[in-house]
Amino acid sequence: MSIDSFREHTRQLLEHLLNETPKADRHELIEAYTDALTKLYVAESHQLLTEVIEDARTRLDARLSPDPVRQTIAGVQSTIQDIWDSLWKG
Repeated sequence: MSIDSFREHTRQLLEHLLNETPKADRHELIEAYTDALTKLYVAESHQLLTEVIEDARTRLDARLSPDPVRQTIAGVQSTIQDIWDSLWKG
């Protein structure tokens, strides 16, 4: 999902939810909450990507290590991750 798509869906949702607040300036409220949620999405996406990259780097370092124990641990981690992914996707 692109940021623009997420922003538009969030805007539509907030517009729908704010239909019951006629006293407030609807346009300003919608824009403020849409921008806040968009920033939240960007921050969350960035954090998730950072975690994935760090995990991949750790696994790659372990696989390239001359230490057989670290290589075995990396293989087990990858297998568990593959099982976890197949459970959520399957």
